[in-house]
Amino acid sequence: MKNSSHAIQGRTYAGESLEDRQSKRRLQFIEAAYELFGTIGFRQTTMRNLCKQAGLTDRYFYESFQSIEQLLAEVYQREIRHIETAVLTSISENINHASIKTLIEQTLEVFFAVAEKPKTAKIVWFEVLGVSETIDQLYISTIQNFANLFAQLSMNIYPDLKIPNVEVTTIAIGVIGAISQTTSLWYLSHYQTDKQILIRSMSYMIQGTHLLLSQPNMQNIEMDNSNE
Repeated sequence: MKNSSHAIQGRTYAGESLEDRQSKRRLQFIEAAYELFGTIGFRQTTMRNLCKQAGLTDRYFYESFQSIEQLLAEVYQREIRHIETAVLTSISENINHASIKTLIEQTLEVFFAVAEKPKTAKIVWFEVLGVSETIDQLYISTIQNFANLFAQLSMNIYPDLKIPNVEVTTIAIGVIGAISQTTSLWYLSHYQTDKQILIRSMSYMIQGTHLLLSQPNMQNIEMDNSNE
């Protein structure tokens, strides 16, 4: 009984279980990494300054992560989840009663609100680039997931699209790429362009694309060459 009591005490400290303490330390490293990756960058982050930022030793780092690269993936995925949650919530709140224009603009509003956080933007759009094949695949799958979401939403809103689904998905990748590139340049310019201009501009692009793809005989539409 005495040994059993000691084992229980070893797992509980100040009312917290071992699992709770490990979870708290893991979160401390994630928050520390967010701060460092979002300011000095992933490549300038060392184990020493990471542990200092977290207020923990490297012994505790290795109980949750194998490497700083793995921690980068964790932080990146967390920020992507924040973006995805904001976007999906906006779609859910607007899709059944708002106009298509309002749905698009409200969703872009919440997207750019998250992207307006400099640390998040730096991590999501820059710090993950060129790190390793593993991180590259994570980045590519993220773009693909957002493109699939956009394609599915497009087909739900416009069930009469006149092109094959694979082409809708390919166009969706282009639209997501355009929004992503616009966001990265917005960050690099220190957010000089008013956010509402970005929202309107991206909304025009999305609505224009949908409008064209919804036209009967869309594949036979040719550009007007009358001015040539």
